[in-house]
Amino acid sequence: MHQFLDQLEQAWKTGYEFIKGSPVILKRTDINSVMSHSGKILNERRIRETLATTIELRELGAAAITDASHQSRPGRADFYPTLEHTRILNSILEIEFPDKYDEWEYVFSDSAWGFSQLEYLTRGQNVMSNNIRFAPWELNVPAQLYDIPPVRLVEKLRDAGHRVCYVQDAFPSAHRGGGQKDTSMYALPNFFNRRGIPVFPSRNFAEEMIKFAELNELIHSSKKVIVALFGGKVTDYLDVFSLYERHKHIEILAGSLLSMVFLKSQHPTLSFGVNDERFFQDIGEEELRQFKQHFNKERVHLAKDLIITTPDEIVTKSLNAKAKIRYEVQGIGPETVQSYAEAVKGAQLLMVNGCPFNIRRFETFGKYFKEFLTLVRNQNGSLKLYECGGDAITAIKYCGIKTDISSTAGKLGLLAPMIEDKSDLEKYAPAVVPLIQR
Repeated sequence: MHQFLDQLEQAWKTGYEFIKGSPVILKRTDINSVMSHSGKILNERRIRETLATTIELRELGAAAITDASHQSRPGRADFYPTLEHTRILNSILEIEFPDKYDEWEYVFSDSAWGFSQLEYLTRGQNVMSNNIRFAPWELNVPAQLYDIPPVRLVEKLRDAGHRVCYVQDAFPSAHRGGGQKDTSMYALPNFFNRRGIPVFPSRNFAEEMIKFAELNELIHSSKKVIVALFGGKVTDYLDVFSLYERHKHIEILAGSLLSMVFLKSQHPTLSFGVNDERFFQDIGEEELRQFKQHFNKERVHLAKDLIITTPDEIVTKSLNAKAKIRYEVQGIGPETVQSYAEAVKGAQLLMVNGCPFNIRRFETFGKYFKEFLTLVRNQNGSLKLYECGGDAITAIKYCGIKTDISSTAGKLGLLAPMIEDKSDLEKYAPAVVPLIQR
């Protein structure tokens, strides 16, 4: 990892000198927050991290900032506009920076970096774009980028005499950008580089990478590391396995859904007594083949309350034909708590991603999660606990458990500590690459 950290650090220092010249900034951020079904934001941490960068850039001299972020994915219950995020940003600003509120207040825009923002930006106002995944060009990179809204906006700003730059502050999403997806994370800054529009990381972005280099050293110096994969998009874990399997002292705790996928990969005809299409709709035969290759019973610990093995078959303990929604199988029970805690014995580091239930159902399923964390804390006082991703942070906070290391970065928070050279970076964090290319 150290091979490119110096380049990244130099990039943000160069950027901050440029920002002293009062440019208008297109800032790609990540305020993708844990939300209730009614649209209430349950954890403001990413919003506050975004605001910290905004304040720093404005204090340096930025003339105006237009943020763009995603909130969940199309089809998900928490796929929302960023209006509520804007309200929270302004509420924090008004309370904590009253003397700057009139200057730094965010205006909400229905467009994602659209031309309609020009007037606000030329007046020196900050703009929060709507959920960038509403934009048709975001998830499918156009063959030509010349005519997409953010490029037109930049050209109009430059025509009006403004200096303009792009700042990458969306560290949790830096694993995105491979192939023909996530225009704003990779294709757009890459295009700006070629067009002579400066592209920089934020200080927070660069320092996050440095922090993960330190975590990489902790992983290497530990005799035993446990990675608890309790939530998130299960197929994302294929990249995690590819990186962590390099090191034999790392073991995996598989949450209920991941346990189901591992079992399905070993026993293709296995049915869990529910509408299997709901659980395996994003997992094709090729993904199941990869999960089968990654399964090692010595290093992967399955959820004991989910299944029971008999001489002739594997049957479920907790699923039934009435189960209709995904979170009904995301709880862990007492047997799983004990088996997980046993697996953690002797470990120097426990890394927790997600939580083994839908965060909106904490009151129903949170009991055993808290028991597990309390048990491992009590049995090993020197254990370092790393919480990774918004769901994990929110759930662990509800449990009242103290952590040692924290990151909202989700999937990248698992990948980044194991990114050790340029080829890893290009494969697992492609959005970093345009920031260090000059």
